Amino acid sequence: MIVILKNGAAEEKKNQLIGWLKEQGLQIHTSVGEYQTVLGLVGDTSRVDMDLIASLGIVDSVKRVTEAFKCCNRK
Repeated sequence: MIVILKNGAAEEKKNQLIGWLKEQGLQIHTSVGEYQTVLGLVGDTSRVDMDLIASLGIVDSVKRVTEAFKCCNRK
């Protein structure tokens, strides 16, 4: 899952979100750019509510990138 944060989001709010995501058992890969911050979530993201994350004030968008039945396909 990829979470794109809004430009200018407060560090305290970012840290709270990252802490909560880690409590959900996810690894977080942070990429800080000039205009936005991108969080790459690694782990079982099926337990995480995309709508809940998207409703946060610091979040610009959320995208799920998993493929169905990934263990069975040939990719």
